[in-house]
Amino acid sequence: MEKNNVMRKVKPRVRLMRKTLSDSQGLQISCLATGFYPRHINLTLFRDGQPVDDDQITGGEILPNGDGTYQMRKSLVISEEELREGHKYNCSMKHLNLDNKLDIIFDVAESDPGSFSLSVVISVLVFMCGAVLIITALIIWRKRCAAGRGSETSKSDYSLTPSSVQDET
Repeated sequence: MEKNNVMRKVKPRVRLMRKTLSDSQGLQISCLATGFYPRHINLTLFRDGQPVDDDQITGGEILPNGDGTYQMRKSLVISEEELREGHKYNCSMKHLNLDNKLDIIFDVAESDPGSFSLSVVISVLVFMCGAVLIITALIIWRKRCAAGRGSETSKSDYSLTPSSVQDET
């Protein structure tokens, strides 16, 4: 190995990812640190300020990238119940090239795509129901107006009646 390679230091790039699980089983959050060198890194997932137990986390292996740097991903499945409880999740990382540890917060509740799609569906349904009611009301109103005009026309055809004609004799 060259001396330049041993002496080089590359800061990690961090990505937070989320995946909604099928059948409403919650979601999976992942913290990916990539592009770092040297190999050693400390990546920890927290729930409400406490480290999540390793038996609840998947991943955690340091893997090589094609450019000579490394990557590590840790993932956690969050159940629907945990989502309702409103826990706070964050990813904390320490590496030789970071002056301090890097903390990144997952805002799970705000970014929940299920709640967004549900609100969109409800909004569309309310709009459609309102549109149907307005169109129905307009159709009924026009029919009543047309029926009213028809009766006015028939009345005006027969407006001359014998009682209205006066004899001048």
